Amino acid sequence: MTTEYALVPDEAPAGGRAVVEARVLGEVAALLRDIIGEEYVIDLEIGMETSFNTDLELESIEFVTLADRMRERYGDMVDFVGFLAGMGVDEVINMKVGQVVSYIADCLEGRRARDDRQIARPAAEVPGALEGRRARDDRQIARPAAEVLEAFTAPRS
Repeated sequence: MTTEYALVPDEAPAGGRAVVEARVLGEVAALLRDIIGEEYVIDLEIGMETSFNTDLELESIEFVTLADRMRERYGDMVDFVGFLAGMGVDEVINMKVGQVVSYIADCLEGRRARDDRQIARPAAEVPGALEGRRARDDRQIARPAAEVLEAFTAPRS
């Protein structure tokens, strides 16, 4: 069964960006404590300015584990590997927790399309979204990326 998504106007999360970032910071800090070991970070408050290299002394294998745990936590909404791929070596080495938190918050704030602040929601949740299945400004049908890629890469007859 294919899940269909409808693009609907984005809604600001209750409390705004600061609330989203605070929640994400707590989640990332908990992941880091679990990966590094609570005893190592017991005297360290993990905040937005905490550096992975200098403050946390995160080893590369721990960074890979963090990426894997974030994938488990956030699923396809957050492409942490893609985020890192767009950085240079020095940027990754000097990265702070706040950069990761901001990136995750951007992803979670609605998975919105850049131009019109719309987000993808399951079409079944959007009244009338499946009527006619035609794209309109106020009711567009979007398909999961894997399905779209499959359609473009399928052999044509």
